Amino acid sequence: MTISRRKLLQAGALGGGMAMLPLGLMQKAWAGSTQAFVRHNVLSSDGEMMLRIYAAAVKKMMAKPTTDPLSWTFQWYTHAMPSKYPKDKTINDVFGSASSPQKALAQAMWWTCEPHASGNNDAFLPWHRMYVLYFEQIIREVSGEPKFTLPFWDYTGPYSAAGNNYSVMPKQFLLKDDPVFGSLYRPDRNPNSNAGKPVVNNGSPLDLSCMKWSDYSGTFGFCNNIDNNPHGSLHGDVGNGLGMGAVPWAAYDPIFWVHHANIDRIWAGWNRSGGKNPSDSKFLAESWVFADKAGKAVTTKVSQVLDTATCPYPYVYSEYPQRPKTSLQFATAQKSFLLQAQSAPAATANAISLGDKATTVALATHAPATSATQPAARSFSLQLKAQPAIREYALSFEAIAATSEPGNSYDVYLGLPAGAAPDPEYRVGSISMFGVGNQAMHGGGHHGEPKSVAFLVSEQMQKLLKVGTLNDAPAVTLVPVGTLNPGSAPTIGNISLKTL
Repeated sequence: MTISRRKLLQAGALGGGMAMLPLGLMQKAWAGSTQAFVRHNVLSSDGEMMLRIYAAAVKKMMAKPTTDPLSWTFQWYTHAMPSKYPKDKTINDVFGSASSPQKALAQAMWWTCEPHASGNNDAFLPWHRMYVLYFEQIIREVSGEPKFTLPFWDYTGPYSAAGNNYSVMPKQFLLKDDPVFGSLYRPDRNPNSNAGKPVVNNGSPLDLSCMKWSDYSGTFGFCNNIDNNPHGSLHGDVGNGLGMGAVPWAAYDPIFWVHHANIDRIWAGWNRSGGKNPSDSKFLAESWVFADKAGKAVTTKVSQVLDTATCPYPYVYSEYPQRPKTSLQFATAQKSFLLQAQSAPAATANAISLGDKATTVALATHAPATSATQPAARSFSLQLKAQPAIREYALSFEAIAATSEPGNSYDVYLGLPAGAAPDPEYRVGSISMFGVGNQAMHGGGHHGEPKSVAFLVSEQMQKLLKVGTLNDAPAVTLVPVGTLNPGSAPTIGNISLKTL
């Protein structure tokens, strides 16, 4: 924006019965701006102003009938629907048996969230970028504010900075009866969320570890791992089974959109740091249907949204995250695995069952053959000693599945001594179960590609080597965090420790 609006916010303090600046005044401040749209931090003065517009638009959208593509429910159902019925039955219940343009649009749009709709894990980021982009256009239309941009909630920032706790939900979403911001409140959140306490209450910090990876695709890729943390972790931290914590309900909560603006920002930051998106024709040609600001169908390809500055409605962010110092170099080859300690074949018939108590898996050593006629018989410790002094190690979890969404997460410990209580010194990450078990929603019958995540564990391996506890392959312990939904039966097909 060419004109600072910081002074405009000094007219009213945030709190109960918050004073609202006239929207016309905002439009006047924006008049004549020719710069690219900028998405701002919710804690900035610009972000606060955008939240005022957002709240007013949400209220108007919630008053529209479900059949209106600009309604809150129509947009929510684009992500996923809370009905147990097949998609076609749900649409007929809403629109009736007769055909209409709106019904046809719902058929094309509703429950198309990736990767849950088709199991295409690489599509997670571009699908949600499109979803947020067209939703932003609708907010502009409904609010009458053509320069509106969705602010982002940077919950991976410092826990305390200038008096702000970044892991606390923005205060505008906590004001149930406020005349301005009340539309942003939802009751179906975890207790800490609506109490104004840090949402990270389960020992699983939200961080930027996903940015450490140098590839986009696969178990050891940026896309899979941002989906796990911070994406899935934040969903579970904020919501319950009727809110952000469950795929069918997640987009009903207005906080969903500022959360996904931040996920999109992290992707853009990874690209700016040198991360490359897939370039194969199949990925670039994949497309989905969304509603534009007039409520008409628009089809967009992945190739159109890989750069925020050149997408159909160009935008940038006011700030971008930086890759952690311990990130893998982008030039590093990621496919030469010299060591593998494997717990079970990837076949789901031999999967590892998880439950509401800790599960410990003793990894079995699989050493490479030393020659064609002499199979390897080296111990795990000897294999480690044969590695270079500086070596990257990754702990991967593949074929993560469930019969229905588990609703919890699992903290991961590497090398935790037998019988010991969970100790942060051995913790290497957390597996979010958000979205696991939802691939066959609404009678779709598609079980999708299995979820996979990985953690860089080089620092932990060095600690274990230093104290001399790696004569045998280390154990992996998974400790449940939160309440496991009955009957969800989560499993992991394969756990491996590899070198990169």
